[in-house]
Amino acid sequence: MRSLCLGIIVLLFANFVSAYATYEPPTQQEQNIFSQLLGEFEKDDVAKKDVTDVIQTFGKPLIISFPCNSNDTNNFVVAVITTRLNKFDDTAVHEDQVIGGTYTWNCLITTEAEKVTLQCNNELRLNSNILLNGTGVDPTVHQVENQVVLYHEFLHGQLMIDAIKSPGVWRHEICNKTPQETMDYSYADPDHKIINPLQSQFASELMEEHGGDVITKFIQPNETQKGDFATTVFKINSYPQFRNGGEITLRAVNIDNTEFGSANNVVFLNGTLIDKTEPGIAWFYISANQTSQMLQYESNPLWEKRIAGLWANGQVRDSDFDNMLQNLSGHKITGNTIPYWLKNAASWWFEGKIDDTTFLNLIDYLISNKLIS
Repeated sequence: MRSLCLGIIVLLFANFVSAYATYEPPTQQEQNIFSQLLGEFEKDDVAKKDVTDVIQTFGKPLIISFPCNSNDTNNFVVAVITTRLNKFDDTAVHEDQVIGGTYTWNCLITTEAEKVTLQCNNELRLNSNILLNGTGVDPTVHQVENQVVLYHEFLHGQLMIDAIKSPGVWRHEICNKTPQETMDYSYADPDHKIINPLQSQFASELMEEHGGDVITKFIQPNETQKGDFATTVFKINSYPQFRNGGEITLRAVNIDNTEFGSANNVVFLNGTLIDKTEPGIAWFYISANQTSQMLQYESNPLWEKRIAGLWANGQVRDSDFDNMLQNLSGHKITGNTIPYWLKNAASWWFEGKIDDTTFLNLIDYLISNKLIS
C-alpha cells in the first residue's frame, strides 16, 4: 500500500435509552447536515435494508394497529410513531467514545379498557463536530462514513418498527403486558449484533462504487491475552486492485491502544479491548490511489521489463531507463535521484525473480517518499 492513515477513532454510532424526554430543537447546522445526508442517502441505489418506515416518521406519524388473541391480557394495540431531529447532547458522550449520532426510542405507553396505546416521539441526534470533521481522511471515506452513521441510526428505528409490524414474540408480549410492566425495546438492537453486519455491508457497497473496499475484522475476547491482541488483518496481494497503492483508514469499536501498519505484504493491527468481555470491531476503509491506477492501466510490462533488464546490465543509458520510469509512473524523472539499489530490483524483475506487483510497489515507494521527482 502506498500510504496508511494510522489514526484510529472509536466511533460508537449510537446509544440507546427508553424514556420520555424533553425535546430540544436541532441547531441550523445540524438540520443542514441531516437534510444533506438524507438527500444523498435516498439517492444511493446500493443494496441495503429497507428503512423507508423510519424515514417516513420524520414527515408524518406511522400508525400500526393490530388485534390481540382472544386469550391475551389485552385485546388491541395501537402504536403511533414519529421521529424528530433533536439537538445533539454532548453530555451523553463518554470520555472514551466519539459518537457520530444517536437514535432514541421515547414511548409513552397507556393501557385503558384492555387497549394498549404507544405514543412514540423518537429522536435522532447527529454530532456535527464529527460529521463535519474530515481532516486527514480521504474525502470519499469521510463521505461514506457519514452515510453509514445515518444508516446506522435509521436501523435502530427500523428494526424496532419491524418487530411492531410483524406477528411474533414482541406482539405476544405487548398483548399480555400489564400496566406495571415496561416495554421491550431490545428489538432496536442496542448491542448492534444485527446492525454492525448490516452497516459493514453498506459501507463496503458504497466504497466499491468509488473503486475502494471495506474489510471488517472482529476481535473476540477469547482471542486476546487479558484484552491485548495482535492480529493479521489481510494480505495486500489478496486485493490486486490496490497493488499499486492506496490509503487505508481504520475505524473501530471497543478497541484502544492501537498499532496499525503494514509489513511484508501484510496489514496488521495490535491493540486492547476496552471492554474485555465484549468483541471489538475494526473497519478498514481502502481507497485506491488514482495515480497508482494509472501505472496499472497505462503500462506495457513486456517493453518496460526489457528496458529494466538492459539497464540493470549496463546495455542502455540511464536516460532510457528514466524515460521508461516516466512512462510507467507519469512523473518526470531525474536520473540522479534514482537509488542505486533499484538496479538489483530491475534485474530481478527482468529475470522473473520478483513479479510485476513487487516492482511496481518499489516504484510507488520511490514516488511516495519523493525519491523520484
